[in-house]
Amino acid sequence: MRVVNYSAQRNGGGTTQIRAGIRDRTAAFIVSENSWPLFMYQDYDADVENLERGLMKSKLLIMAFKAIFTSPSSANEVDGEGDGADIIENHRRAQRQSDQTKVKTCVASIIGMRKVTPRAIAYTACQIRFALSNITSWRTVDGDFDYQIYWSNIVDFFENAPGPAARGRVNELLEWWTRKVFGKNHRQDLTPDVVSRMSVSALATQRQEKEDAVFDSD
Repeated sequence: MRVVNYSAQRNGGGTTQIRAGIRDRTAAFIVSENSWPLFMYQDYDADVENLERGLMKSKLLIMAFKAIFTSPSSANEVDGEGDGADIIENHRRAQRQSDQTKVKTCVASIIGMRKVTPRAIAYTACQIRFALSNITSWRTVDGDFDYQIYWSNIVDFFENAPGPAARGRVNELLEWWTRKVFGKNHRQDLTPDVVSRMSVSALATQRQEKEDAVFDSD
């Protein structure tokens, strides 16, 4: 299990040193819920100077999420890492799915999930970590690793942001997740405030302003 060992990398520790420390179970290299696993990072690589960059954006994490909540076959449709989104391909996939005569209800449909939530991401990460471990039956604590605290760490990352800037980044990340998983927008997101800022409403406002200006000039 590869993890981000902040202290070792900050102090110039190489891969050999880190592996030896983990193998020997020295205090500085304990693999616990207090280190983010690299499987949670985009391209499976972390920047120790900016540990938030790429966190929660790995292809494996998205694939596992889709396998659990949408369908195992949909996990194969993840289009790589990062922010890129192939809109045309997403449309084709949606069309193929709508053309299928037999549709098996997925977990997301059963529970009414239309957006990705922090708790669902945390659940998925726990399942991946368990699958990558060498234990054969579920337990809350696996050696030095506590799954309950790990789950809470992920939820806290999303829900206990330190300020407005961090909350903005978290909201953008969740929106990115929803696009990646569901690949489409949802009408319930079209709140009156959102609609008021769209071009149809903007045009109506501009036309009314022009009418008012003509009336006032008379």
